[in-house]
Amino acid sequence: MNFVLFSPKMKRYVPLAVWIVAVFTILLIPFKIISYGFLPGDDALRHAAKAVSGKTWQQILVMRSDFAMDPSPGWQAILEWIHRWSGCNAESLVIFSVVALMLLVTLIVLPWFRRPEAWLAALLVASVFVPECTTRLARGRPYLVTTAVLIALLFLWSRERDGKPRRLVLVLTPLLIAMSAWIHGSWYLLVLPGAAILFAGWWRPAFWYGGCWLTGSFLGCALTGHPLEFLFQAVKHMFGVFGHTVLNRQLESELHPSDGEISAVLLVAALLLWRTISSGWNPRVVLNPIFMMMVLGWLLGLEMRRFWWDWGTPAFMIWVALELQDHFERRLSFDSARRLLITLALAIGAFWGFTSDRESRWTGNLTSEYLTPANPNLAGWLPEPGGIIYNSDMDVFFETFFNNPTAQWRYVLGFEPGLMTPENLEVLRKAQWNYGDTRAYEPWVKKMRPEDRMIIHATRAGGPPNISELEWNYAATGLWVGRLPHLTPK
Repeated sequence: MNFVLFSPKMKRYVPLAVWIVAVFTILLIPFKIISYGFLPGDDALRHAAKAVSGKTWQQILVMRSDFAMDPSPGWQAILEWIHRWSGCNAESLVIFSVVALMLLVTLIVLPWFRRPEAWLAALLVASVFVPECTTRLARGRPYLVTTAVLIALLFLWSRERDGKPRRLVLVLTPLLIAMSAWIHGSWYLLVLPGAAILFAGWWRPAFWYGGCWLTGSFLGCALTGHPLEFLFQAVKHMFGVFGHTVLNRQLESELHPSDGEISAVLLVAALLLWRTISSGWNPRVVLNPIFMMMVLGWLLGLEMRRFWWDWGTPAFMIWVALELQDHFERRLSFDSARRLLITLALAIGAFWGFTSDRESRWTGNLTSEYLTPANPNLAGWLPEPGGIIYNSDMDVFFETFFNNPTAQWRYVLGFEPGLMTPENLEVLRKAQWNYGDTRAYEPWVKKMRPEDRMIIHATRAGGPPNISELEWNYAATGLWVGRLPHLTPK
């Protein structure tokens, strides 16, 4: 269907128009999300707050002594440089993190596609079949750098089936892995693309990738100035995530097992069937690193769904886009009006799929109440200089630290329970085991000083927490602040 408007002279501009639509749509998505007032609720807040605070984690947290280095040194250094250069506050740093990292992941794909509308289609498909990907891409956390590196590595190595890889691949791979190791810190996870190459039956490329991974990991860790210490601390941090846990509910939700992602599995099966019927079966569709990375992420996700979200889902999106690109190239003329119309429809679908405020995913934070000295109802209820906040919820740390980055107090629980001192971690695990039974907090109550505060969640209808040794103030929605009774002069 070509309109009269599309004369032969006009048709030559269709490919350019398709690229403009694709790039403009991808650029617009994160800015639309931010326009709602959205701020992610976890690590992006603490990264930004630390950059503004000018403190070390030892000055912010009551933590173990054997975690001396920042787990994401590169990302922290980037945010601190931006803060010093621009003078921007913590909120501006979070907005930068959300927009920049989302664009990094969604734009890095385009140079490898001949039909950018296929990537728009993949974004639309992912927003419907793996809706968690929309919020994962907007977290503003440095794991998205690793996601972008994963995407680049999968494209680079999917063309290296036989023999020695090209020199460009052997140079770029260690550099990409080094960047990820320095910025994100989880250097060991980038062994997974090598496993995907191996599972595809590409033995020699897998061997070469292993060498690149070792080189890049040590190079990235060397950028911290303490390579061996950082290597061992990263592994220790990984195991510390699960320390002293028996029940899944004691872990963060992203560390729970996935439900098998049935809708995504069915879509992959449908695309394989469609390919078999339309153009005949080709084993290379599945015997390649991209498909194997998707399968590996899905399998590991059955144990911990973050593997599916951060490793399987990017591979799923790439594989779907490549499959759709093949169908588009066989059925859509390169310069047809129909191609442009389909691209516009896919752009609208991808944009709405990512930016619609489904279940208040982009506006849920607007009703949050924060603990700040500006609130007159909290006069005397925030910790005094040198005080400690005894909290059993990481959200208390993320939100309070974000809104008070230079405050002179510390937190017993920060961004990872594995960083807590053994005695404080024991209290936390007992509270989680007993669904927040206030008796678990007795060791903390006994240690509290007049300058300290306890901040825990409880419903107002049931009254303050049942800890009679403290006096309580209902500080925010579901949040109570407790302190030792203040003595009034006679």
